[in-house]
Amino acid sequence: MIRIAIDGPGGAGKSSVAKAVARELGIIYVDTGALYRNIGLYVLRAGIDPKDSAAVISTLDKFTLELRFEDGKQVILLDGEDMGDAIRTPEVSMAASAVSAIPEVREYLLNMQRDTAKKNSVIMDGRDIGTVILPKAEVKIFLTASPEARAKRRFEELKSRGNTTVTYDEVYNEMVERDTNDSTRKTAPCVPAEDAVILDNSKLTLEGTRDEILKIVKKKSKIKKSLIYTVLKPIVAPIYNFFICSRAIGLENIPKEGGLILCANHISAVDVVTIGAHTKRQLTFVAKKELFSVPLLGWLVKSLGAIKVDRGAGDVSAIKASVKAAQAGRILSIFPQGHRYPAVDPAKTPIHHGAGLIAYQSGCDVIPVCIKVKGGKYRLFKRTEVIFGKLIKNSDLGFTEGGIAEYKAATEKIFNEICAMGGYSDLPAPTPKAKKKRK
Repeated sequence: MIRIAIDGPGGAGKSSVAKAVARELGIIYVDTGALYRNIGLYVLRAGIDPKDSAAVISTLDKFTLELRFEDGKQVILLDGEDMGDAIRTPEVSMAASAVSAIPEVREYLLNMQRDTAKKNSVIMDGRDIGTVILPKAEVKIFLTASPEARAKRRFEELKSRGNTTVTYDEVYNEMVERDTNDSTRKTAPCVPAEDAVILDNSKLTLEGTRDEILKIVKKKSKIKKSLIYTVLKPIVAPIYNFFICSRAIGLENIPKEGGLILCANHISAVDVVTIGAHTKRQLTFVAKKELFSVPLLGWLVKSLGAIKVDRGAGDVSAIKASVKAAQAGRILSIFPQGHRYPAVDPAKTPIHHGAGLIAYQSGCDVIPVCIKVKGGKYRLFKRTEVIFGKLIKNSDLGFTEGGIAEYKAATEKIFNEICAMGGYSDLPAPTPKAKKKRK
């Protein structure tokens, strides 16, 4: 999963280039400016001065605003109707700028925007995406251009839509006025985030701007492989697979990029090596804290960037680190059983609901993995199979509002798929029994 924030002044071409980038990356484009434009349009039609904060605030419970995505395209319904080009006039642009400076209006739209980014890989454009809406976005870009270049683009855009009455001077003057309003307002001013990349596209075409942004995204979201993966794995993996006769099935099911959660049954401590020896992408394992103190093994676990978890407590920090890793585009590997169960039907072992919890909070999809070892124990030259199942979409895990019941149900769905792939009993896994307290 990746979130891309594009901020900048009006007329910089944010919306057009964001749409183009979204198409290239296959992610959702969210035009946040259109949300404010719809409110601005409603206010104007109601005969209210967009700068009258009290009057504008009083309208927020008088209309409905719905954000939908149909075939990957954004659709905004104002009172159930798509306003189309009616929100693109200079008058509505000025109204949108005025209402967007009202804190209550921004708060009204904040959760809608963040919730969309939480559940999907998105590219959002606006005035304060990287500074307020998505301060933890993986990629932040401040797209700008000279006032003359931006006014010319907006003028040509309006003419192409049939507006023959507006003049270039009018567009330019409104552009300068809006720039001043947006950059000096107290609430969410249009300024670059501290970690944003500044891109001036005054002399760039749409295609040129798109290509520059794609380069930035690729550079920013690139996951660096550990030394072990880059140097040792190409040498060790073939040897390891030869001696345990390991073969992989379904590797094509693993996406080439993007955050992902990989869930597997747990037979032995070497499961991490067995799975990692077959995957081209680097895996980030969630490992119990005890492993980090074991000589040599502890060094290996740390070198692979594993996340330490205290299984005896509700380890909130481990959960946050896991969610962050998945959202940063890594493959997070989890063993829902928690403990190793060699030579046991996985469907008859306890499972923990951490996988469901992390899937919900990260919004990432899941790949079920079944490790099949003859007799349930690794032996030299005894066939081992690693079956990578088909991608389970996050939207198919049944999440609505979260909660323990949903996390458990999602984890059981994932684990049942693992069991089915291995030909084991397709039964809901029992809840772990509570440990008896010593007297």
